[in-house]
Amino acid sequence: MYLNIEELNSPIEINEKLLFHIAETILNDYYDDIPDFTVTFVEPEKIKELNRNFRNIDAVTDVLSFESDGEIDPETGKEYLGDIVICVDQAKNQAEQSGHSLDNEIALLEIHGLLHLLGYDHANDEQREEMWKYQNAYLEQCGIKLNRRPGEDFDF
Repeated sequence: MYLNIEELNSPIEINEKLLFHIAETILNDYYDDIPDFTVTFVEPEKIKELNRNFRNIDAVTDVLSFESDGEIDPETGKEYLGDIVICVDQAKNQAEQSGHSLDNEIALLEIHGLLHLLGYDHANDEQREEMWKYQNAYLEQCGIKLNRRPGEDFDF
């Protein structure tokens, strides 16, 4: 896993150990040789631009995932799953509104993003139920406590 926190206007403490633990926990269930992926932390303007360009939604969101198509990382020779982009300001707002830590919110967003990279989606009720089942199981397995149910919408 590669972490990219260079695009932020203000510094933030990222619990890298937790993020690596989550990635290893999830990916060990799917792979013998854990593939690579990138987590990038961005400002609201950047995620809004990505959301507009790739999803035709002109709004800030908390997390986006971009699957690769079975690419091989030329530096490591490992499969490259894709990219997860997390908006730190949106994560902060959601953590504050929920009353849990920013670390826990970022953990939720990484889990959510990884599940998308693994092919899960929530475009309809059946998909949502399956994805939320796995998301909740990984939150519990990784010891992440939230003060809201994942998937609840916010009024920002």
